[in-house]
Amino acid sequence: MDKHPGGRPRKELSGITQEPANGTYYTVEEAAELLGVHVRTVQARLRDGTLNGKKLSGVWRIYKDSLKEY
Repeated sequence: MDKHPGGRPRKELSGITQEPANGTYYTVEEAAELLGVHVRTVQARLRDGTLNGKKLSGVWRIYKDSLKEY
């Protein structure tokens, strides 16, 4: 298991089976629940580039492939 810059070990996510509600991307809240981390942790990982997503109209959208890579 790799460590992210904060030093905590990452969780294995090879078994993500829950699809995003809209089929394309996850919200920050959905991603946090799947990863088992706080919403602010997901936002920080988006800002530092660890997670791949886009901010549209002030709301983060996280691609499902990005969570599998994380």
